[in-house]
Amino acid sequence: MFALEPAAPPRTRSTAQHVYEMLRAEIVMNALKPREPIREALIAERLGVSRTPVREALLRLADLGLVDIYPQSATRVAPIRLEKVRAAQLIREAVEVEVVRRAAGAMDAAALAGLEGLIEDQTVAAERGDIRRLFELDEAFHRAIFAAAGLAAVADELEDVKVHLNRLRYVSVDWPRSAGFIVAEHAEIMAALKARDAAAAEAAMRVHLRAILAALDVITRRADDPAGQRTGRDDAGREDA
Repeated sequence: MFALEPAAPPRTRSTAQHVYEMLRAEIVMNALKPREPIREALIAERLGVSRTPVREALLRLADLGLVDIYPQSATRVAPIRLEKVRAAQLIREAVEVEVVRRAAGAMDAAALAGLEGLIEDQTVAAERGDIRRLFELDEAFHRAIFAAAGLAAVADELEDVKVHLNRLRYVSVDWPRSAGFIVAEHAEIMAALKARDAAAAEAAMRVHLRAILAALDVITRRADDPAGQRTGRDDAGREDA
């Protein structure tokens, strides 16, 4: 099983926080898959910590809806629940369309150069089929727009809302369309920002953020298919499956 490399926890963070961030990232990036059992002892051994911070981290993940805890039975990775994905997409769109509108009036040369560099790196990642790197660069691109608008704190507040959406975004980053579309859409957003065209930036961002709805449609059809036929990646999971 693929797992993110455990880094030494910074001194400014608690052990439980470090474990929480590690497990959250592994769930979002599908290293821990839907319905996969989670064993405290194994995680504690892998990370070189006691079981107490692992337990604390799992309780936080359960509160977030990423883990299902069955007392006296088992702890498992929660399935990707499509109603939570839909809610997160709607909230994200409402926030980021407003953010990109503000960024259009605040972009400077340094911010634009940063976006251009990110798009160049995304192009390389897409060509290599490096989905994890493309996902990370996608996140960096959007965060850079928040920063340019002076709203980096808003991006932080949005993270818990996005977590269910991000799980589906990660596994569907190159289906049902190719990864190259993500890069092209980012280029459209950047071009509008460079032109300081707020209306065009809003429109491009809205199109980009609604692309995940195609993946939702695929999974919904798959879940409703009486013949059990599946389309797209099996690791995407399905609603409450």
